[in-house]
Amino acid sequence: MKQIYCDIFNLCFPQFKMSFERLSSLINIDNCTCFEHEENEEIVAFAIVEEFAIRMICVVPQYQKQWIGKSLLSKVEEHIKKRGYDKVITGGVSSRLFIGAVSDTWRFFEKNGFESVGGCDEMLMELKNYSVSDYHLHGKDIADYGWYEGDLTDIHEAVARVDESWVQYFNNPEKIYVGRVNGQIASFCLVDTNCQNYLTDAYGKVGMPGCVGTVPEYRNKGIALEMVANVTDYLKCQGMDISFIYFTGVAKWYEKIGYRTFLTEVFGVKHF
Repeated sequence: MKQIYCDIFNLCFPQFKMSFERLSSLINIDNCTCFEHEENEEIVAFAIVEEFAIRMICVVPQYQKQWIGKSLLSKVEEHIKKRGYDKVITGGVSSRLFIGAVSDTWRFFEKNGFESVGGCDEMLMELKNYSVSDYHLHGKDIADYGWYEGDLTDIHEAVARVDESWVQYFNNPEKIYVGRVNGQIASFCLVDTNCQNYLTDAYGKVGMPGCVGTVPEYRNKGIALEMVANVTDYLKCQGMDISFIYFTGVAKWYEKIGYRTFLTEVFGVKHF
């Protein structure tokens, strides 16, 4: 990966303040194809593609709205077609950076024939002034909270009832926090105190609640919300500066305990 890519990325997305090392680690560049556009013998735009997914298209701001992005997109689509794919998507869930088109850029893709098939939000909370007591939560009226203990069979069964694809991640009890009702698992989440993601460079130490779920019979009772609030407080106590929520479709729910949307992404697809 070239340093100029990082320089252009930071001009396009100054909120990230990405280091070259971090950006390189987030993009599996060896499996990608890169396209460039030059003006006056200098690279002013690039696109990165993996299989049929556009990982990103970046154009130096002063060169935007000059058809450079469209030209790169045309090259990308031709490349993807030649490899036998019948569609192109924005982002892709296997990406560690931008699993969709950043909302500010979506109009560009829409104008060029992409359709939205959903989206997600990335959220965060600055933990310096966070206090779980600021929120009127009532999950504790029926649930008990704590770290998971015992054989993994019970947690795997509970997680599978919510999303079977998550079961593979629930293998370390020290990172599993649960809410129980009468001894039964009602809600669960993973807790990470070492998130190597795109926030870390700019925001300090980042922790994350992840794979938050509630088994069907215990939903809408405030159990999971208080569970995440407790985990957020734990992250603060562990010296985290930020608590980060990755890839959620329930932003309004997290807003109830103080999280704010940092980035909105659109899942775009274009069929050939």
